[in-house]
Amino acid sequence: MRIQAGGSAVRITAPKQRTVLAMLLARAGHVVPIRSLVTEVWDDRPPRSAVANLRTYLAQLRKLLPPSADPAAERLVTSEAGYLLRVGPGEFDLFQFEELSGHGGRALARRDLGAALDAYSRALSLWEGMAAEDVPLGPTLREVVARLTDRYLGVVEEHTEIQLALGRYPAAVGRLREVVAQYPLRERLHGQLMVALYRSGDMVGALEAFAVARRVLAEELGIDPGPDLLRLHQAVLRRDASLLAPPPPAAPEPSPAAPGPLLPGPLPPAAGAGCVQARCAGGFGPRQLPLAPKVFVGRTAELARLRTVLTAAPESGAGPAVLALHGPGGVGKAALALRAAHAVAHHYPDGQLYVDLQGSSPGLPALSPAEALGRFLRALGVAPEGVPAAPAEAAALYQSSLAGRRGLVVPDNAVGGGPGAPLLPAGGGCAVLVTSRAALTTVDAVPVAVGLLGEADCVRMLAALAGEARLAAEPEAAAEIARWCGGHPLALRIAGARLAARPDWSFARFGERLRDQRGRLDELQAAGLSLRSCFEVGYGTLTGAAQAVFRLFGVLEVPEMGVEPVAAMAGTGHKAAEAALDELAEARLLEPVGDGRFRVHDLLRLFAAELAAAHDPPRERARALRRALDAYLDLCRQTHDLLQPHLRGGGGRRRGGGREPGPLLSGPVAAARWLDTELRCLVAAAAQAARGEPDVARFVTELMPLVKSVAMKGGHWRELETLSRLAISVARREGDRATEAATLVTLGLLEWRGGQPEAARDLMSRALGLWHEVGDRESEGLALHNLGWLSMRTGDLGAALDHITASLRLLEAHGSSRLGLVGHNLGEVLLRLGRHAEAADRFEHCLAVRRADGDLYGESITLAALGRAYGLLDQRDRALATLAEALARCRDTGNREDEWEALLARSEILLRQGDPAAAEADLVRVLELTARIGDAYGQAAGARQLARARSAMADPRADADARRAGELFADRALRRDPALERLLTGRL
Repeated sequence: MRIQAGGSAVRITAPKQRTVLAMLLARAGHVVPIRSLVTEVWDDRPPRSAVANLRTYLAQLRKLLPPSADPAAERLVTSEAGYLLRVGPGEFDLFQFEELSGHGGRALARRDLGAALDAYSRALSLWEGMAAEDVPLGPTLREVVARLTDRYLGVVEEHTEIQLALGRYPAAVGRLREVVAQYPLRERLHGQLMVALYRSGDMVGALEAFAVARRVLAEELGIDPGPDLLRLHQAVLRRDASLLAPPPPAAPEPSPAAPGPLLPGPLPPAAGAGCVQARCAGGFGPRQLPLAPKVFVGRTAELARLRTVLTAAPESGAGPAVLALHGPGGVGKAALALRAAHAVAHHYPDGQLYVDLQGSSPGLPALSPAEALGRFLRALGVAPEGVPAAPAEAAALYQSSLAGRRGLVVPDNAVGGGPGAPLLPAGGGCAVLVTSRAALTTVDAVPVAVGLLGEADCVRMLAALAGEARLAAEPEAAAEIARWCGGHPLALRIAGARLAARPDWSFARFGERLRDQRGRLDELQAAGLSLRSCFEVGYGTLTGAAQAVFRLFGVLEVPEMGVEPVAAMAGTGHKAAEAALDELAEARLLEPVGDGRFRVHDLLRLFAAELAAAHDPPRERARALRRALDAYLDLCRQTHDLLQPHLRGGGGRRRGGGREPGPLLSGPVAAARWLDTELRCLVAAAAQAARGEPDVARFVTELMPLVKSVAMKGGHWRELETLSRLAISVARREGDRATEAATLVTLGLLEWRGGQPEAARDLMSRALGLWHEVGDRESEGLALHNLGWLSMRTGDLGAALDHITASLRLLEAHGSSRLGLVGHNLGEVLLRLGRHAEAADRFEHCLAVRRADGDLYGESITLAALGRAYGLLDQRDRALATLAEALARCRDTGNREDEWEALLARSEILLRQGDPAAAEADLVRVLELTARIGDAYGQAAGARQLARARSAMADPRADADARRAGELFADRALRRDPALERLLTGRL
């Protein structure tokens, strides 16, 4: 791409800037939307600053570009819709090329060969190299370059036909050798070179040219030369006299005389001599759809969407409807496409075309667009010898054959996310159903994601394949098979086929065979079907770096991973890890789940583990696992230090030599959200580590103090229990009595939540004894506090006051960093004792301590309690202000436990102030939060308050809310919060 102003070159060296300018030039005189420019520069991964960066590029271009020929007109115009580049007819070589090639076509139509030769020669002289060869191309520019190249080659072919007709053979040979070397797959060019050499008297050269063409087509496409080239070869061998007496070249289809945008539609192909202009005899009527699958379950929404679009498409006349089904291998894209195609076939009376492009067929090469076009044309009635050898001519004939018809085209199993533009009809009465693993992003298509099946549909598929009676006898075993198959349709189809072939097997027996991870993929193969082979196709398309990263997903047993642990395991930088993950997602071996995280299906994880065992030595796998665990610990420690800096370090040693596994977390809010999202993966990693060597197993005990607060306050009680039981097992195995004591406290808390206060007291007392034996006075003080907290929760407020006061004295003497925690719970005891003013003073003092410590979690907890205290003192304005602050801090830290309590307290103040609508909004959120974390009292109190709020607004739903609250409060096992009850009801 060369820009000149006043005879001097304008240097535009930044690659992204060159891409932007190429897009504007390709659509010169027309507005290019901002989103199109962003997609072209950054593809489907634009940074957050993409639009801002784009504006910078355009501002720089505005300074660099020469002024418009019209002084009153701006060269680069900004509008709300996008950007427009003004270029005059004489300023742009592509416009000149279009104009000259148009002159050549019109002269040829008049049989004025001299004028046509001159116009075509001047047009071709404008070409230096390939189109935009120094511009980084995005999806649109790649299509533009492909169209320009096709137009250029069409003009070369017409120019050559005229040279041959005028006897200028040496000149034709010279250009043809150069162009054939650049574009070796263009069969018509090979044929013209053979003719030019033959007419020059070089018969051997003509035969050598054919041999070169045959070798190139076989090596590059795996096909033989087309019928035109074969007939020409035979004519040369026979020394056919007709080769020496050529007819005058035929006139091409007219080219546009005036400059226009290059993006809106396909460029018209050149026709020229030898172009077959056949149409199917008897009209368009192939019926190529394979049988729709007999067993088909689920996909109700997707099928309804496809049928709606395909039914309306023939009547719309707005261009062909292109529906692109995409999803991982084996999820049933072809089955869904065929089901939809058969359902709407009567709307396409002129026929249905189908081709398997073999983009992901094990052991088969992908079908080229040229070969697929040939199949379609033959199905449309074109004789084999009438199918043009040149792909562009074949595409033109294909389009003209479909023009004005109502046909359905189904390119199945496309490679690289698309079937290629030549296979997509241009007519408004047609529609296309294309399937591929990658999403189709290079054409205007309606994307339809095809994913896994739900458990109910999985069981239905098993019943349809293996028999309803067998399902009725073993419904639970069938559900277990569905879970082992992970909702994967191909796995289920194989399982059903195996069960159907073995009526003597019970579902339970086959489920036992699938339970063993080491043999599960072996079980999931039947005659002609193999899940492993399906996965191998995607794996085989990867680069070596991406293959190595995929195998790592079989080393670390977590449900999903972000860039940080992947980069750590692979021992690479973030950019290399991101590139490999993007490649894996494109191959549909991973599924992106947002925020730079990727999920791998359980069956794919087993496949990755097999590959890792086969390709990576045990020592390397062990090192990769340790690097991942170290990365997790470092990130957790960063998060812990941001949220609770007064407890910096979390009490564990830093692993991995202090190597940061990735960019620092941006702040406390991002840290809390990251850990909240990552927790289930950390628990899974802990479960794997607990089975390992002592150095690996210590990951569990180091992780526990770093995530405990997030788990508790985020309502992740199930994950906390799993992690606690793993931690105490490892601690006892290693004789780590301090960690054992700390974990006993957490287990005691879990027992209390489960309604077992005595078991909780026993565990906390045992923790106190262990810390006393170890001689850890600070932890001993905390153990006293824990017993006081439990006494408070069980209603023994005197014992609670004694324990917590003793704990506070011990910790103050020790200079502990935990004074904020103990002081807060002293305020909670005072609140329950009815000493509201003293409690508020204690909370205010505690809040100051926690703020001084930078303890964000503690601050959120104490603000919520202080707001309740102000409410009990009926200091409404102070209560509302404090509770608003508490809610903001709770949301920042992911503290759901105190968020719902603060909302519940605020709803009472709002009701007292006569604002039931605001109270209702708070209470709806209370019910959402308490349902999510499983708090029965929060559900009951929230429903009761919601009934009051809606009753005040005469909302008929109030009665149902009141009934639900009554049912929940009727449960004797329900534990009420005395302080909240006093605030909400004015009584205990």
